Amino acid sequence: MNKLIFLLFFAVTSCTTFSRYSPHNKMESCVEGYYCIVNDSLHLKYETLGGFYFANNLKEYRKIKVKNKPKFKNIIFYGKSNILDTDYYLILNNEIYPKNFYFKETVINNKKITIALNSNTNGTYNKDFILNFRLPK
Repeated sequence: MNKLIFLLFFAVTSCTTFSRYSPHNKMESCVEGYYCIVNDSLHLKYETLGGFYFANNLKEYRKIKVKNKPKFKNIIFYGKSNILDTDYYLILNNEIYPKNFYFKETVINNKKITIALNSNTNGTYNKDFILNFRLPK
């Protein structure tokens, strides 16, 4: 019985919602007010708006979004902005599509990458900017 409890505990605690690629994320300043998130393991460069808090693992996620569990699996990174009152996920091989999110997908280096943006995002510019993949200069 003790072995079964231990195995169940290990199975639940060892699973992670963040991708194995997440620890390789690096944040760089692009242009004033913008950030570039670079992940050499995925050959990914993603330009995003400033004013966001970012999480690359569950511990960082809990610090910036205390009450809710992540809505997706295989998260590359998570971003939350109190200024824009929104949050979004960059996800590897997404299979979950809740109705309260906008989605944009692309393939980079034979890997499906999805942006999932909370649909309460204010402003068309903000929505369009976040949902577009750009390769920073």
